[in-house]
Amino acid sequence: MQRLLVALIACLAGWSCAGKDSCFECHRVMEGTSLKFTNDIHFTKAISCNRCHGGDPNESDQNIAMNASSGFKLRLQRQAVPAFCGSCHSDTNVMSQYESQLRVDQLARYEAGVHGKLLAGGRKRSAECVDCHSIHDIRPPGDPLSTASPQRVARTCAKCHGATAEAYANTRHGRLFTDADRPGCTVCHSAHDTQPATTAMLTGSTSVCTRCHKPGSPPLKLAEDMAQVLAGLEAAGPDAKDALARARVAVHSLNLAAVKQAAEPVAAAPNSEAK
Repeated sequence: MQRLLVALIACLAGWSCAGKDSCFECHRVMEGTSLKFTNDIHFTKAISCNRCHGGDPNESDQNIAMNASSGFKLRLQRQAVPAFCGSCHSDTNVMSQYESQLRVDQLARYEAGVHGKLLAGGRKRSAECVDCHSIHDIRPPGDPLSTASPQRVARTCAKCHGATAEAYANTRHGRLFTDADRPGCTVCHSAHDTQPATTAMLTGSTSVCTRCHKPGSPPLKLAEDMAQVLAGLEAAGPDAKDALARARVAVHSLNLAAVKQAAEPVAAAPNSEAK
């Protein structure tokens, strides 16, 4: 009787009752993660929990349905997440089943980017798929509530790049880069194949600034001046490592004076034990 009631509630809530799915039967009426999942793009495509977590959705006994012998896994190690997501998102045949317009080379692009390389190299906290796209409430980037939407992507990046996001927030870029044509941080840094910050991003044939600004314009002159400061710090070698990191953050303020100030050496604190 209780299982019938759960199924009835689920049907009234609007999800398909065409086939048995013990995952949905339980989780569809639970609090927490389960409620978040009803907003997930995978849920709207009728992709159930077992597609990612394994297990047997045809089994009523949860101890059997969620048993390792049924292939059930609670979670993955961070380093395994990109390849796991890519097992579907890089497969044209899988994605075509859902009439998806998404590119299927995102995993390859991620692996070629700075986050993918750092994660593969052992940097466990380097961003992987769920850090940017969320988990269990993944929405299409066109949804304003998506963590990857133009309106929210800067806040998502700020979870790791707080100082940079703060410098960027009140600039002209920060105010304008909030629509599909100018999707936040990804305008300059790309979405998946994010490249390391270098002076080449500001000047020369690979400058991202030239995508929007004309040669000889004040914005390009500013970019060249900021690049000159960074180049001087890069040439100074390891001794200027901290100053270079600060200056790279300050570049996002679009303020040359701030970049020059960040490039200045920081005076060492007085030694309290000195006589």
